[in-house]
Amino acid sequence: MGRVAGRVHTGRVAARVPPLENARTDIAPLGELPPPVFADPGGTRHRRLRRLSYTVAITLFVLLLAFWFSQLGDGILG
Repeated sequence: MGRVAGRVHTGRVAARVPPLENARTDIAPLGELPPPVFADPGGTRHRRLRRLSYTVAITLFVLLLAFWFSQLGDGILG
């Protein structure tokens, strides 16, 4: 029987990890790199994303202003 840690009985060591100096390592080849996944040399994706983000930002701002004016108007009229 092994040591007792709390109520759990630990057994014998089944395997050992080699020390880091004896560990097997591989070096990644520095040959040909894979092509980029999101290549956009013409800038089309960038323009579309910028236009979409401006549209979303303006829409959210208009909704925020509408909510603010509705709260302001309710206090004045109410």
